Amino acid sequence: MISHRPDIDPEGLYNQAEASRLLEVDRHTLARWEKDPRNPLEGFTRRRTHEKVYKGKALLRAWGAIA
Repeated sequence: MISHRPDIDPEGLYNQAEASRLLEVDRHTLARWEKDPRNPLEGFTRRRTHEKVYKGKALLRAWGAIA
């Protein structure tokens, strides 16, 4: 887990690979955080590409809650 505030645009959208790289965690960790009711990480799936994406705000909230 990254100890300093990650360079994430709060209004941006990030796929799993980008989010895990920015937070320096494995993509499986992101999936585990989503399932944890105490964690604020919220993701959604794009209809066209079926790609999992996260809003920048959600990533920053998750980083703040975990860090």
